[in-house]
Amino acid sequence: MRVISSRSQRASPKLDNPNRFNLRTIKPSDADWIFEACQDEEIQRWTQIPKPYLKSDAEDFTRTLAGDVAVWVITADELERPAGVIGIHSINQVTRVADIGYWTTPWARGIGAMSNALRALIELTQENPNISCFEATIATTNIASRRTVESVGFKLIGDAPDGCDCGDGKLPAVLYAMELGMKGRIRL
Repeated sequence: MRVISSRSQRASPKLDNPNRFNLRTIKPSDADWIFEACQDEEIQRWTQIPKPYLKSDAEDFTRTLAGDVAVWVITADELERPAGVIGIHSINQVTRVADIGYWTTPWARGIGAMSNALRALIELTQENPNISCFEATIATTNIASRRTVESVGFKLIGDAPDGCDCGDGKLPAVLYAMELGMKGRIRL
């Protein structure tokens, strides 16, 4: 059962700087820039995208969300193209744990897009009673992604027992989590 749908979400939340970043629903016209971004070696190295990544893969992703519960596009007012994507892969209906994933375009790295997008995702889902915790499984050697989740309050839980399917194979990984309090408020 889908709990959140990026296609039927409420108005896109503004991020920290209201003139800088936004989340919006993914749409078929995003296929061009997604195809371009997914040619990047870093995205191919740390994600499960097909290799080679074809235009048809990007078109399919904008239609099917690759089976994810919800996917949003990160936009930045000062960029001509979107900064990346963030999504909820799955939500365990018993534990209410939402598994998340994301990637940043090469042209938007280092400007705070993903940390702001993570905060926006928390804000967007804070009233959802079906989510009590976010988890992110990250390759141990993906230092940039680890720093990003740590910067918004995710805590290192330990080694991910199943590793991480990245790039050309399974890599050792760690699990990060952020528990949410009542009505989705972050528990500190």
